[in-house]
Amino acid sequence: HHEMNWPGMVETIGRAHYLPGRGASAALKCIKNVLHTHQVAFPQHCVDWENVVTEWAKEDTSRTTERNVQKFHRDAFKYLVSFSISERVKALGVEKWRKQIQDDVNELGWFLCYRKKSTEMIYSKLARYEQLDQLREATSLLELALWKSSIDQDKEGCRDKAKVDVCRIRCGADIVVPNVLSFLLPA
Repeated sequence: HHEMNWPGMVETIGRAHYLPGRGASAALKCIKNVLHTHQVAFPQHCVDWENVVTEWAKEDTSRTTERNVQKFHRDAFKYLVSFSISERVKALGVEKWRKQIQDDVNELGWFLCYRKKSTEMIYSKLARYEQLDQLREATSLLELALWKSSIDQDKEGCRDKAKVDVCRIRCGADIVVPNVLSFLLPA
């Protein structure tokens, strides 16, 4: 079985269709089609798009004086960044964070001289949100475990549905969770 070189195809399209002063719509349409085909028809072909896009950003940033060898028009590059993080963004549990990442991608200019820095900033911010999302999930589980333990220890008082909320308040999560978080959050 043969693996297709998806990054090579996208790069070839980007180079072949990019002419300074001309719109990028044709190249962008072709790139979207190739990436969609990869996702739908060849999902078993794994590509680390984040790594590929990071490398392209480095190459394009280092070529700021050689406009004719630029790989991608800024609109196509913006799409590639967005595509490379799409699954990770969807997995974030906080809508505000998902929107912030997409807004950042859309608002950046993606000019050659800033591509490397902008790409790193997007990926770094996303990694931070993922870390915070994991902490958010962990603290919820910790609170539930403390509540369950409180119910188990006070079998008579907490079995009554009217007193279950009291057990939640008295489980100590309001004290334990912030103190545990202080050890989990990076300095």
